[in-house]
Amino acid sequence: MPCGSPEMGAEVMRLRRPAWMLLLLMPVAAAFADGHDLTDREALEAIYDYDAAAPLDAEVVSVDDRGIYLIERISFTGAAGERVPATLFRPPGVERPPVVLFLHGLGGDRSQAQVAATLLIPQGVAVLGIDAALHGERADPQIDFAAMGPELAELDGPLVRTIVDNRRAIDYIESREDLDGERIVLIGASMGGILGSIVSAVDPRVQAAALLVAGGDWSAIIQHSHHPLAQRLQAAGIGDGRALAHVDPVSFVAGIAPRPLLMINGTDDEIIPKNSAEALFEAASEPREIRWYEGGHIDIPPDEIFFLATWVRERAYGENDR
Repeated sequence: MPCGSPEMGAEVMRLRRPAWMLLLLMPVAAAFADGHDLTDREALEAIYDYDAAAPLDAEVVSVDDRGIYLIERISFTGAAGERVPATLFRPPGVERPPVVLFLHGLGGDRSQAQVAATLLIPQGVAVLGIDAALHGERADPQIDFAAMGPELAELDGPLVRTIVDNRRAIDYIESREDLDGERIVLIGASMGGILGSIVSAVDPRVQAAALLVAGGDWSAIIQHSHHPLAQRLQAAGIGDGRALAHVDPVSFVAGIAPRPLLMINGTDDEIIPKNSAEALFEAASEPREIRWYEGGHIDIPPDEIFFLATWVRERAYGENDR
């Protein structure tokens, strides 16, 4: 097909820029490799473009009726052609419920979405979670995600793939007539909060975002976190975080506005240090709220969990706008 043909132009438009994205990513990758700051917001966001018209080829693998909710195990095709396993928790008897997109933490899997479902199903909100790249059913016995180093910064690495696959999960939600694809709230925990802030910023279909024990500024995380992964990145010589600029929430989080943002963080978190959470909050725009509890990374108290559930329900149903 000639480069200047109308057919080629139509194809480029259909793909939301990926037809020319390879040309863009070459200088982006070079900028990372040279250790230069990448400040072009459009170039950053283009990393997460994908072919939204590509078939999902979605399949409901099984349905389990637990009485208080239905559990559907699902599979669909992600942006890179990889099959993405997902689990949907649906409230029975609710016509087209709003949906929470849940992003789990490092080392977890989509089953962690059940915790959110336990809180939100009684309030008429469905919950969908996918396995992040190299997690759950997508784990590779030859690759230990927690032992990875600089390869996390690759433009086709697991962090970027997970962000794009969650955008495909939103495509899936919109494809279901029994779900309300116009009322989607994101909850991300730890790694899921870091990546979820980017999902929310680059995808306007997310109506509100709640980030739990998440932070930004990779330099702060790498230099102050006690997590072995942070120490490994420090040892690899990328402690300043510039090689991870394209997956740093600080570079994106302002794009969530004017949609609401909630952060819940621990004052004594040794995994996501306080200065990292503060950096993310400061980079965000109004409307935003941060709630601090006294404790570490996994010490979120029950009252904060119940506040989260109420906050999510109100935004899912638009009750806070009344």
